[in-house]
Amino acid sequence: MTMPRFLNITLLALACLTLCVTQLAFGEFVTVHASQSATLYSEDANGANGSGQYLFAGRTNQGFTRRAIVRFDLGGLPPDALLLSARVSMNVAQGNGGVRPMSLHRSLQDWTTGASDPSGTESVGVAATMGDCTWAWASSNGAMGGTPWAQAGGSFQSIASATSSTTVMGMQSWMSANLFADVEAWLANPSENFGWFLLGDESAVGTTRRLDSAHPIAGGFPPSLEIEYSIVPAPGALVLLSIAGLVMSRRKRRMNLPVREL
Repeated sequence: MTMPRFLNITLLALACLTLCVTQLAFGEFVTVHASQSATLYSEDANGANGSGQYLFAGRTNQGFTRRAIVRFDLGGLPPDALLLSARVSMNVAQGNGGVRPMSLHRSLQDWTTGASDPSGTESVGVAATMGDCTWAWASSNGAMGGTPWAQAGGSFQSIASATSSTTVMGMQSWMSANLFADVEAWLANPSENFGWFLLGDESAVGTTRRLDSAHPIAGGFPPSLEIEYSIVPAPGALVLLSIAGLVMSRRKRRMNLPVREL
């Protein structure tokens, strides 16, 4: 191999190596806002809130249970994204009961949202429209029927993906290895992305939180999924990395050869 060609290959391989290492070492950050959200009301099997400004989770002073459900569309991420971290953030607009745990649980069933939008504080639902999810229905037909949940109140993983001690107002965050695994699985299999249920403290009355939904009031904060990722080097880049290693190895061997005296 001639010296100019040797130098060209070496420089190309080193440039590729630098690019790949840089991509792997420094992650990209993206914030994905919830694409869907809804509240399920335990006292009304047909009560819905799929397009309102708020979500509710916990138990009311009357002992009724509220559960929220959210989903994030991850289709905007590169298909070769390598997940580095994931965190969910949601804003509590109002709450009762002091500091209380709230948990995200991976939904085990697909669901849809409709046009239901309760008035006022949205503390109670309105009659489900086509496509709404309710305490009884994962997807209502708008006429007291549709696709039911596997169990009333929603079908979700019993083990929490993440739990956080939440306050009665302000931004709350959830981050854990299980939550990371959920997002990683959804990136690999988008058809299995059914989102998370948000459960408040259901062990006592008076623990309800009202949170901003995917359609918040002006100045509100929709649920967000903050993701850090890097790009996996393309096969061509990996080939050049191999060439770089080979070239550098051959160069080292040549430099170590004994000098022949003439």
